[in-house]
Amino acid sequence: MAKSKIGGQAVMEGVLMRGICSNVLCVRDESGVIRTEATRIPPKKPFNKIPFIRGIINLIENLVIGTKTLMKSAEVAGEDEVTADDGKGLKTAMVISMLLGFAIAIGLFVLLPTYLPEWINSIFDIKIGKIGKIAIQEISKLLVVIGYFMLVSKNKDIRRIFMYHGAEHKTINCFESGLELNVQNVKISSKHHDRCGTSFIVYVFVLSIVLVMAASFVFAAVGFDAYFDKGWVRFLINLAFVPVVAAISYEVLMALAKSNSKIWLPLKAAGKAMQRITTLEPDEDMCEVALTAFKKVLEMDSDPTIAEEYFPKPITYEQFYQHIKGMLVRYDLDVRNTQWAADSLLKIDNTADKQKLKISLCWVVKADKIIKEISQGMPFCYGVGTAPFFENFFYVNSNVLIPRPETELLTEQVIKANSKRVLDLCCGSGCIGLTVAKKTQAHVVLSDINKQAIKTAKSNAKKINVKNVKFVVSDMFKSIKGKFELIVCNPPYIKTLDIDALDKSVKDYEPHSALDGGQDGLNFYRILNEKADSFLVKGGKLFMEIGFDQGKEASEMFAAKYTVEILKDYSGHDRIVMATKK
Repeated sequence: MAKSKIGGQAVMEGVLMRGICSNVLCVRDESGVIRTEATRIPPKKPFNKIPFIRGIINLIENLVIGTKTLMKSAEVAGEDEVTADDGKGLKTAMVISMLLGFAIAIGLFVLLPTYLPEWINSIFDIKIGKIGKIAIQEISKLLVVIGYFMLVSKNKDIRRIFMYHGAEHKTINCFESGLELNVQNVKISSKHHDRCGTSFIVYVFVLSIVLVMAASFVFAAVGFDAYFDKGWVRFLINLAFVPVVAAISYEVLMALAKSNSKIWLPLKAAGKAMQRITTLEPDEDMCEVALTAFKKVLEMDSDPTIAEEYFPKPITYEQFYQHIKGMLVRYDLDVRNTQWAADSLLKIDNTADKQKLKISLCWVVKADKIIKEISQGMPFCYGVGTAPFFENFFYVNSNVLIPRPETELLTEQVIKANSKRVLDLCCGSGCIGLTVAKKTQAHVVLSDINKQAIKTAKSNAKKINVKNVKFVVSDMFKSIKGKFELIVCNPPYIKTLDIDALDKSVKDYEPHSALDGGQDGLNFYRILNEKADSFLVKGGKLFMEIGFDQGKEASEMFAAKYTVEILKDYSGHDRIVMATKK
């Protein structure tokens, strides 16, 4: 087998490959394109080659590079937030992430095991001897790290990183096995590698156990009882061991990677056992990303004249706005929606200082993908994620209907009624109830059978800053308590057989559960007629939106219990039932 000096790191939707004189980061963006950043590594300084010293230096360098690379990959993969600074925010975030990660590592892997014997003693009142304390401390270190990796591997995003980790190993193993570098050969290669950082972590903890146990015997022999009796003394000494153990572990890792001796098989096996958690089987797309990065490193390492490549620099809001406008023109969409699309896609509003925004590549990629989908039939509101209603823009998604102008007419009537306690049934995005609450200061209960719709409505309450509301997941009145001055409802009212005849943008995208009103479209009105009066005070009002041809049936249905008035929409069709309890 050929030995390679190329190493790697899995990142968000990509892989970093690090060669002798080049770094290559490849990330697949939301549109499926593999983006590449290739840079040169400065020549190593003399002390970077000194055994043991180099281990600590490499550890610090890898922490810095790893954190920075993770953030860059997130920007390209679509996990980035819009920033309003000149890059200082990214550097600050990187430093904070490193410090926080270091603090968590010390807390989990040093502080927790160190004080565990004392906690066991205090909880169970067990007298633990000197060697027992050290044994519990050191064994718990290994258990904590195993438990930590098993726990984080349950997270969907972490699992994808672990899959890219597998792709990285498979690519290097493919090269070292002498196979042709293609996706098929990468797929059949091993996902375990001797130089893996996971193995390094195992060696750190195994060596830590050995060294600390050895030190404890020395401390016991010289009568240094403070080490055994005081947790803070053990903590400081264990903390001092960290760089020593890391330096030795690095040399062990490098030595084992060069040796195929059977003597080291148990230690290698321990490292590979942990890799079963941190390296998962990748798909072909992931292998392609890792392979692209690896090939680029080979090229740059072999040819110093190849120029560096960088991800596109962040653009200004004005540049993003013009890009959106150009995309709308390209797909023959209404350019009057440019401002709406730009702000909604960036999740900002008029309070943002747009002149200071720095917009990274992922937002441009997202915008291109969404506008293309809109051109193919997706409703504009679902594409950009918001819909106008009165003077606000509400979050909308496939769990809720897009607000219509007719629903604004219904909301206007509720506002005019000026009721103090209102129930919004089948609330969807919350556009009716939240608008009423904002404009009248009424206490509004918003209810929907769909938990995701309620989640969207809660987000909209925060978005437009409405607090005098309550949310209830309920199948119509089943979980509703109390009485109200007014109940407003925009229920499903399309006849089941008519749904297939609706416009493609409605039937293919909007939730059928919010459209289908049963065979005659009146199922939910029957429930309202049967139960609404029990939840209304005397003289209370029931306001409903109806289909254009349902005015006569609605009037007759509610006439026995209510005084009914039918209002028409902008097209002159029956649209709103205003019923007052007799």
